[in-house]
Amino acid sequence: MNPLKVVSIGGFGHSGLVFNDMLGMSEAKLVGLAPAFEGEDISFFAGHELCQEVPVYDDYLNMIDEVDPDVAVISTRLDIIPLIIIAAANRGCHIIAEKPLALDFKILAKVREAVEANGTKLTAMLSMRSEPQFIAAKELYDCGLIGEAVLVNGRKSYKWGSRSEWMGEKDNYGGTIGWVGIHAVDFINFVTGLGFSKVSAMKGNFSHPERPACDDNCAMLLELSNGAHATVSVDLYRPGSATTWGDDWIRVVGTKGVIEARGSDMTCTVLVDREEPVFVELPQKSKMFREFLLAVAGDESLEIHQEESFMLTHVCLCGRESAEQETFVEI
Repeated sequence: MNPLKVVSIGGFGHSGLVFNDMLGMSEAKLVGLAPAFEGEDISFFAGHELCQEVPVYDDYLNMIDEVDPDVAVISTRLDIIPLIIIAAANRGCHIIAEKPLALDFKILAKVREAVEANGTKLTAMLSMRSEPQFIAAKELYDCGLIGEAVLVNGRKSYKWGSRSEWMGEKDNYGGTIGWVGIHAVDFINFVTGLGFSKVSAMKGNFSHPERPACDDNCAMLLELSNGAHATVSVDLYRPGSATTWGDDWIRVVGTKGVIEARGSDMTCTVLVDREEPVFVELPQKSKMFREFLLAVAGDESLEIHQEESFMLTHVCLCGRESAEQETFVEI
C-alpha cells in the first residue's frame, strides 16, 4: 500500500506537532508545503526535520490540484482556516486543522456541511489529549475511583510572548476563548467524558492595548451534561521567567474523591477518603495525529475526534457570545 500523501498549508500554529507524530511513519509522507495567503512566512514549519527536501508551492490550491493529497494539514491565521478546510474538503482531502474550526456559527455550519458532504475525516489540533497527565487523569476517572464529577476546574495560563499583529483584530483572531480557552474546555471533556449545556463567560484586555482584540484574561462558567459545573480560567500573564510556556491544570471533584493533573510539572494526583494524595505513574505521551493518519489509512479501531472538534468550537463560540452579550447562553 502506498503511503498517504500529506500536504501542509500555512505558517502559524501547531503543525509542528503533526510533523513530530509523522516522523518515522511509513504509512504517510509529507509531499508539499504552501502558505495560506500571499506573503505568509512558512519558514518556521519549513525548517522542521520532516520538511527537509519537501517541495514548497506558492499557492495551496495549485499544490492540491497538482499533488492530489490524501490529507491536508491546515494551520494559519484563524479567520482563513475554515475557508481552506472547505476548499480542501471539496477536493477530497481529509483534514487536520488548527483550532478553532471557525470564528462564527454560520461559517462553522458551512465547514461541517463541506466535510460531511464530501465524506472526509477531520480532526482539530486538540493536542492536550496527547498529554500524559491528562491521559492519567482520564484513566483514573474512567475507573470510577472518585465517583461522578460534581465540579471541574480547568486552567490555561500562557506567556504573552510575541503576539502577531492580526491577533489584535477581531475579524482575524476571534478571541482568546476560541484560541486558548478551547484547550481547557477540551481537557475537561476528555477527562470526564461530559458535554456542556450552558455557558456564561467574561473576557478582557487589561494591559495590551496594542492588540485590542487579544483578550489577555477570560473566565467561563459551564454547566456540564450531568448537571455538574465547571470553571475555566485563561490568562496570558504567565511570567516570562517561568520554565514552561504554559501552566495547564485540571481539578475534578467527584462524589468519592479528587483528581488533579498539572502540565507545568507533569504530575497527576488522586485523593480519596482516608488516604493521603497519591502521585500516579504517568503513561507515555500519545500520538493522536499519527493515530488520525492511521485511521484515514483504514484502521477503524482508532479515534478521529471529528465530532469533538466541531462541538468544542461551538462551545467556545457560545462562550464568546456570552461574554459579549453579558448573559448565559444555551449550548
